[in-house]
Amino acid sequence: MKDELRERLARIDPMHSGVPMEATTSESSQELLEKIMSTPLKEKTESTPAPRRTWTIAVAAVAALVLAVAGGMALTGGDEAPVAAGPPLELTAGGEDIMASCIAFSPEALDDVAELAFAGTVTAVDGETVTLTVDEWYRGGDAGEVVLNAPQGMEALIGGIPFAVGDAYLISAQGGSVNYCGFSGATTPELQAGFDAAFANG
Repeated sequence: MKDELRERLARIDPMHSGVPMEATTSESSQELLEKIMSTPLKEKTESTPAPRRTWTIAVAAVAALVLAVAGGMALTGGDEAPVAAGPPLELTAGGEDIMASCIAFSPEALDDVAELAFAGTVTAVDGETVTLTVDEWYRGGDAGEVVLNAPQGMEALIGGIPFAVGDAYLISAQGGSVNYCGFSGATTPELQAGFDAAFANG
């Protein structure tokens, strides 16, 4: 039985039977074993390259972060903040006596008579009601939408301003009523320059 076992082991032994073998108890064998046992594990592994999977995961994480930041900027429009966030604001479109106390337009006069001032685009005209989306507030408001209500029996074309859907307007108001006499109207280069000058300091 022992002879058969030795024969099987000999067949699977990679070392040729003619190669001289040294006993593990010899001096040279003991020195080799001591050298192997005393070598720190760090020295054995420090030259081993890092697995490629680690680098792949790191690169993927950085790419995901960049995409998330870019996506966040796209959704928020970069540094731009919403023009307004408050509820709709209602103003009276004025009465027939508005024109009776007209004063000459100037940036200084506009500054004096405007508690509220904004640039907006008309989104609806319904009889005596005009609805505007606010594009920019110059003074006194934070609403995203302004509704102008004409007094009963009067048209929304009050004060000679022909409100039309899709057109842009510059509106100022005092005491809850729209200012006319050239202090509000369709956006023109002249009226825009007046608003810019009147509200240059906020």
